[in-house]
Amino acid sequence: MKGAVTRLVLLMVLLAIISRAQVLRADSGTSVTLAAGALLLCGLFAGKVAKGFGLPRLTGYLLVGVAVGPYALGFIPGDGVKGLDLVKGLAVSLIALVAGTELRLGLIRRVGARVALLCAAVCAVTFAVCFAATFALKPVLPFLTPLTVPQALAVSALMSTVVVSFSPTVTIAIVQETSARGSFTEFLMALVIIGDLLVMVAFALAAGMTRASFGGGFDIAGLLSGVGWELFGSVVVGGVLAVAMLVYMRGVKRELPLFLVGLSFAAAEGGTRLHLSPLLVSLAAGALIVNLDEREGERIHHAIQRAGLPVFALFFAAAGAGLKLDALMTVGPAALLLVVLRGVAIWFACRRFAPTHDPRLKEYLWMGLISQAGVTFGLAALVSRTFPTFGPQVEVLIVAMITAHELVGPVLTRRALTASGEVRTDESPGTA
Repeated sequence: MKGAVTRLVLLMVLLAIISRAQVLRADSGTSVTLAAGALLLCGLFAGKVAKGFGLPRLTGYLLVGVAVGPYALGFIPGDGVKGLDLVKGLAVSLIALVAGTELRLGLIRRVGARVALLCAAVCAVTFAVCFAATFALKPVLPFLTPLTVPQALAVSALMSTVVVSFSPTVTIAIVQETSARGSFTEFLMALVIIGDLLVMVAFALAAGMTRASFGGGFDIAGLLSGVGWELFGSVVVGGVLAVAMLVYMRGVKRELPLFLVGLSFAAAEGGTRLHLSPLLVSLAAGALIVNLDEREGERIHHAIQRAGLPVFALFFAAAGAGLKLDALMTVGPAALLLVVLRGVAIWFACRRFAPTHDPRLKEYLWMGLISQAGVTFGLAALVSRTFPTFGPQVEVLIVAMITAHELVGPVLTRRALTASGEVRTDESPGTA
């Protein structure tokens, strides 16, 4: 504890120096360069501080990002945070690639049906609770008040679909940090990944219904083709990447971490431009590799553990800096009510529908499903762009919920893994 307090004091001194340097500097480069440097430096330090206090390193990254972001110390301006989107995409691809190497066919055969059934139950219960609560708030939510009942129902359904989503990124990062291994960890990871696939399909349908309720027509063919391209196109591109990786790993056998970072960057940027899901592309690539050649899958796992720490620290610190704390002030009460109801719905669904063969699933699984991050951010931004009349206000409410979930979710996820007894005592030095 003494060492953790010392590190915390040093971190505060570092933040003070950075704030002072901001005042004194005449021209230290672009805001993006400054943002990346400050977030990386402070994030790595804050991760050690958080670990000293028994918290996930990820929580330290997020909190220090909030501290140096535009809503606290203000060292990093908003455009500096936005300029780090490239790093965010790279980190998501690396994390998804590691997650894919966990998806062995044996695991899917063993728990796939049970995970899918529980995932459907959790998503359905959470959606129903959030949908009813959102519609009940129609008289007080400015973007719902002027709408007709059918339109308000459609918008409530659209927003609730986004709110249901989980965070594979956070879950996988915590699993990497704690080196957790076992059936509970496998079940949790499979559930958050399948859950977000379900949410992406449901979101496309809800967006089509909302567009139809506002007179735009219901284009079922367009919806299905869009979803099909994003899902199946991502898997196909991921398969091509997997073949490229295997050829390189078997033929070149050098500088694997650097190669993986470059390929993940290409997957993130290329996937976005082709309207694919970078997360699915990398996930499919990792899964195909580990099922074709388990030894090469392990090599990828260890290579990303060694090379990924700076990227993960920068990614989550940037995510913390991007959290819109002012949104909590404007829609705070409604957002916090929905946060509580979502948590209760997930807890109830896990307690009621989790398989009985492992009592840990009923007791602790819900804690690993609270986090929200990349997919939820992306869907909220899509709502804002697709429905400019009410979308920006929906985005503010959802981002306020993400802010709350990001602050408590990683801690709960780590607690779930610890309570399950699958956390290894010695963390790998290169983990997030």
